Amino acid sequence: MLKPAKLSDTFSSNMQIAVSDLEEVKALGFNTVINNRPDDESPDQPSEAEFASAAASLGLEYHFIPINLKTIGEADIDAMQSVLGSATAPVFSFCRTGNRCTILWSIISIRKGTKSVEKVLETASNAGFDMHKQLPLFRRFIDGI
Repeated sequence: MLKPAKLSDTFSSNMQIAVSDLEEVKALGFNTVINNRPDDESPDQPSEAEFASAAASLGLEYHFIPINLKTIGEADIDAMQSVLGSATAPVFSFCRTGNRCTILWSIISIRKGTKSVEKVLETASNAGFDMHKQLPLFRRFIDGI
């Protein structure tokens, strides 16, 4: 049984799922799926193509925005923000642990001014993610923190 970490009314983060879990994602009421995990990080993970096909067959919007935290850049943040701006909510996002999805949501929330740094840290913590250690990364993309 999936237990997505609800970060807002429109966005949840989750660890790696199986392709068959997309049925449960839909049953939980999600309309959009974002895969933030690059293909081939682990030999046992399903491919992006498998997720895209299964999501389409279930009528789910699907987006692939692979993130590597060592090389993350403005284009990655912009891609995620663009998808979140046009996606049919609620959105279910996943990566290996849910951390990358939460980092992206945090940066975008602070940049847009929808949440303060403190509120993002609190919300993420309540959902099981310690974003305090990500503050140096946040500073690369957000002025004044």
